Amino acid sequence: MKKYIYIILLPVLFIVNGCSDWINVVPENSVTYESYFKSEKDAQALLFSLEVKVRTLFSPFASYTELNKSRNLDESYLPMMLSNFERYYETIASADIIIDNAFRFPLEEEVIKPYVLQAYFAKAAAYFALATDFGEAPIIKDGRTYKKYGKSSVSEVLDEAEKWALKAMELPNYENLKLGDLTLCKQYASKGAVTALLAHIYAWRAGVEGKTEYWEKAEDLCSQIIENKVGNYALEENPVQLCLSGLHKDSKESIWEYYRELEEQGSVFYYQGVKESVGFPIIVTKDPTTEPDYYLTKEQVRELYDVEDGRREAYFWATDADSIFVKKIGDETIVDTERGTEGEVTARWGNQELKWAFPAKYRYPCYKYYSWSSTPIWSGMDQNVSRYRLAEIILLRAECRVRQGKDNAKDDLNAVRQRAYAGSNFAYQYPNADDVEKGLDKDLQLAIFREREKELLMEGHRYYDARRNGVEYVQRFFKIYSYLSPQDIEEGALYQGIVATAFSDNDLLRQNVYWNKRTQNQ
Repeated sequence: MKKYIYIILLPVLFIVNGCSDWINVVPENSVTYESYFKSEKDAQALLFSLEVKVRTLFSPFASYTELNKSRNLDESYLPMMLSNFERYYETIASADIIIDNAFRFPLEEEVIKPYVLQAYFAKAAAYFALATDFGEAPIIKDGRTYKKYGKSSVSEVLDEAEKWALKAMELPNYENLKLGDLTLCKQYASKGAVTALLAHIYAWRAGVEGKTEYWEKAEDLCSQIIENKVGNYALEENPVQLCLSGLHKDSKESIWEYYRELEEQGSVFYYQGVKESVGFPIIVTKDPTTEPDYYLTKEQVRELYDVEDGRREAYFWATDADSIFVKKIGDETIVDTERGTEGEVTARWGNQELKWAFPAKYRYPCYKYYSWSSTPIWSGMDQNVSRYRLAEIILLRAECRVRQGKDNAKDDLNAVRQRAYAGSNFAYQYPNADDVEKGLDKDLQLAIFREREKELLMEGHRYYDARRNGVEYVQRFFKIYSYLSPQDIEEGALYQGIVATAFSDNDLLRQNVYWNKRTQNQ
């Protein structure tokens, strides 16, 4: 795709930055857009610009709720809970450029329509992210007018997300997706990706908005994915294979992911929480004795994962090993838990003396080599970021079913556990001994939440899962929210606040009641 970037880069950046700064822009009437919509190559360049924006939709705040030594957030995390609308509206603006100017292309409808459908999906994803992160948010009625907008209600923002997702449902299955001569990957939306997004929108409306009729709708959409009615998806064979293939790029389990183009995007890894938690031994040059900023302790990992659960050793390296050895074998540096007979040992540590566990879920570091450094410099992770995958959707259907009082919710729970407990006979079936020990045998809804926590650890779902399950889950699993009163929650405490700079740009914008009080007192 690199060869297309320069065709339209300057005008696209001008238009996107103008529209995304909807809070204070002045139209530049001297610029005419018509000359930039001549060919399918131009449509591809616009789509590339849009996809770059879509990658930014993931909330940095959510990532910090995944790996944290206390498994909770405290007051020191307050700045992370204040965010800006900018990246969300840049995405919406980029999508609107395609939607509003599709008629300008001298192309047949069947040629330009797939690009418009991709833009519909991006708008749905952006408005859903606004609804989950901020609740109330402005809805851009017409991106061409440069008009300021005040905030709309949570329900209206969710309506907007649902509207664009339903329009995007015309997309084909991934296997039939075509965008000219572009090389496709699973960041581009397909019918499966739209179905997964819409299932999440409906589940959010049911769990957070309280519109319980949406549970059945969300369940049906999950079933369409699981039954391969909207694309061909399959679970990876075991937890190790999930790490090696399923979370790498374009796997059979992946439904929608953020694409990382190594050559063009430098060291960017789009899930910041993972980037900050990846360390030794995935990055062999890192010092295992340096306490990470974000981690789980070994005891927390043992508590979270049953000893027969294969995710324990797949997601975390050598949690139960006594020692760590770094060895040189020829020109290669390797890590091991045993001395062995090969190679020269260059370092050894007592593993159990280090309280933190070593994440190993993401396994593809990339390095840059410099003449001034004797060792390569880690520059990021050479892999995509999964947003929706089949195991996640199976567990979402389990959640939808249990919230409707359906006993078959445990069948979905067991389907994901069966892979995790591969080779352990029937130890995976709910309720197993671990469920009984943790009291989950009496609460299937909680068991499903804890299973999502285990399966999707480091994938950015945990806070949103708690929100869907109710305020009591948020306050139980996130310490910083346990001190909130019902009035605080009613006033918007479970959403992110808006950074102060946004208000100087838009006099129609208002902070929600809770964050207005908090920021006034800082």
